[in-house]
Amino acid sequence: MSRDPVLPPWADELKLRYLAGEASMFLVHGNVRDLYPWDNGDGTVHYVPLRQFLERFLGRSKDIVVYYNLSEGIELPDKAGRARFRTAINARRALRGEEGLAVLPRAPRDVLPIIEDLVTDPTQRAAVVLDYIEMIAPMGDLTFMGESDKSNLVTLERWASDPALLSSDNLILLIAENPSDVHRRLRSNTHLAQVAIPRPDTEARLAFIRRLDGRGVELEMDEEGLAKVTGGLSLVQIRGLFRRARQSGEPISFRTVSRRKKAIIEQECQGLVEFVDPEHDFSHVGGLERLKRDLLRVARAIKAGHRNRVPMGMLFVGPMGTGKTFVAEAFAAESGLTCLKFKNFREKWVGSTEGNLEKILQVVDGLGYVLLILDEADRSMGNQGDSDGGTSSRVIARLKEFMSDTSHRGRVVILMMTNRPDKLDTDLKRPGRFDFKIPFFFPEQVEERLAILQAIVRKNDLELADDADLRPVAAATAGYSAAELEAVLLAATTLASDDDRDVIEQSDLDQAARDVIPSRDTRMLQYMEMLAVFESSSRRMLPERFRDLDTAEVQRRLDQLRVQLGRRV
Repeated sequence: MSRDPVLPPWADELKLRYLAGEASMFLVHGNVRDLYPWDNGDGTVHYVPLRQFLERFLGRSKDIVVYYNLSEGIELPDKAGRARFRTAINARRALRGEEGLAVLPRAPRDVLPIIEDLVTDPTQRAAVVLDYIEMIAPMGDLTFMGESDKSNLVTLERWASDPALLSSDNLILLIAENPSDVHRRLRSNTHLAQVAIPRPDTEARLAFIRRLDGRGVELEMDEEGLAKVTGGLSLVQIRGLFRRARQSGEPISFRTVSRRKKAIIEQECQGLVEFVDPEHDFSHVGGLERLKRDLLRVARAIKAGHRNRVPMGMLFVGPMGTGKTFVAEAFAAESGLTCLKFKNFREKWVGSTEGNLEKILQVVDGLGYVLLILDEADRSMGNQGDSDGGTSSRVIARLKEFMSDTSHRGRVVILMMTNRPDKLDTDLKRPGRFDFKIPFFFPEQVEERLAILQAIVRKNDLELADDADLRPVAAATAGYSAAELEAVLLAATTLASDDDRDVIEQSDLDQAARDVIPSRDTRMLQYMEMLAVFESSSRRMLPERFRDLDTAEVQRRLDQLRVQLGRRV
């Protein structure tokens, strides 16, 4: 005895919202180019593309199911459906005294009126799927849009609120991978409902893997393990892993999956993010003992699954050269999180920046257990006011929305780094989004600089002479940043190589310490230090000289430095 098929959550949501009368027109977006389980109701499940899934899903309650995209034109699933479609359309045309359709048109300007005849007919039970809707109503400035694009946009907007459609038993689905590619006027229409198709979760991946043909494929882990490590991949991409392994004879291991996943996601994000595979941990970080203890506490909570102890986001603030990026990558190694780094996702085209961010967040959400690093956040997330057409405000608003989703706690940690936190939106920095704001300062004590120098020697595998002593270098480099201390050691390496030596001697160290000039923009560095003090979420993270300053005094010093720096800030 057959039963009603079990639907994926997104399809069940679409069904319930339609039956509730919420809308007759939906924008379906997200993971729309994947495979989806179709339950035949008799215990068998097949994985099919979205078009086939929707044709079966909608065909259970609709007499006519129409599929259209710009390339293939109007298509129907079977001969009987094509006959019913022509009959319905020709009946409406006959009422207006027009000739029947001889050939189905392909251009949107000709297709949309035909679709309108169908979906506004109260005697019909029809569903229309308009795929690649971003090609019919693309995002763009109205001033530069052609007449055909404007006409398409107006038609779709009319449909969303057309009483004839709303009162009928007809349904329109608009399909787009990235909603930001669809014109903003259509997306923001209050009569258009949106349904997101997420990337498959662990349970969905495991169910798919168990149904894959594993003949000729060697797995170096069990199916449950493979389902976990393929987080962020679509079912199509997982199937590709099996096909590749079968063809090459190479077993599917953790390393091959990670390598393939890295390539797929970097390609999918079109260079918007890069995987970071840290080659160092906190043992390579000199000094900063209190800071490392606090971050290790967070790393342990992540590994133990104590999600409520993990901050939603972390903000590293402080002058350049204080080791923010190095510490961030070391934290990624300690926590075990997959580390992704934002690249430049801003573009000059209208809507492209928001679309790029949406793509990144979609991948991050699908991956899970991710550390998303955004360096120089003031440049990419700083509010540009009206000079960028409001793009910055929309980017920040979307990021705020993502960071406020508590389901991400413990799964996705966003780590921003900046030396100018004053350029970031104030609401973005509030607790609940950035729970942990960590200040970075230049090393103040000789012991701190000595620890940093020793860590740099380990990181760069430098060879020091047996009698070489780093302490005189640490004593002679007061006011140097961690980056400048590294410059001293690299200068010493150069001096040794000039004499055809691999071993760095004391004379090389002393000469390099005298030769390397630290940054002399002291006023700007002081300003960045005071900003770090102002943003710090804990007094115990501050050096002794700042710990007793109250907010009013910090603000007074910042105001004084702003006056001295003038237009530079």
